[in-house]
Amino acid sequence: MIATIPAGAVFKNYSWRSGISGTIWNGEVGIAGGSTAQWHWAPLRSLLSLGYAADWRLTGPDTDLGGRVLSGLGGTVLDKVSGSATASLLQAIQPNLPFTCDIVAQVTIDRVVVGGSNRMMAARMVSDPGTCRSRIAGAATQLPSLILTAEKTGKETRIRLAPATQRLKTLLSGTLAEDGTLTISLTPEGVDMMPFIGLPAGRPFKGRL
Repeated sequence: MIATIPAGAVFKNYSWRSGISGTIWNGEVGIAGGSTAQWHWAPLRSLLSLGYAADWRLTGPDTDLGGRVLSGLGGTVLDKVSGSATASLLQAIQPNLPFTCDIVAQVTIDRVVVGGSNRMMAARMVSDPGTCRSRIAGAATQLPSLILTAEKTGKETRIRLAPATQRLKTLLSGTLAEDGTLTISLTPEGVDMMPFIGLPAGRPFKGRL
């Protein structure tokens, strides 16, 4: 019975899910927008880490991203992630964002921990030039290539967004605390370049990861 547990028993019918097949050990799930995520259980890594470990790959239009996942008592860990992805993936998972984007980015994630009491990020993303627009009104905003970095320093992760060709020019900065508290704010330059976000300069936005 354990060997044949269907994937749908664990991956519920979220709004971003467009279909699912297989078992929790080997299966795939469709994601709104046309991408498909596949996973394969890693038994030795699961045994050594006392959790559920798997290798996964996400493919779709302008998307080819893969890595490892480990889920246990200390939370869920993504590591050794690399490849390309589109902003439509974020929009499928977070449909309440006040904006949409047409952007492709190269992604490298050394380690991300969500859940538990030691949440953190060590990641880098470089986007191609693209466009974003507010869901409410307004024309599309042209964006240059951007670079997003996240680095664990002490007990918090520091997040920074800048133009890829002007890396000393901060557009957005933020922190992720170990308890999952996420705080971000835009600089005046960030407000000018990304008006579709709708956040005044210097006013922090707080959420949880």
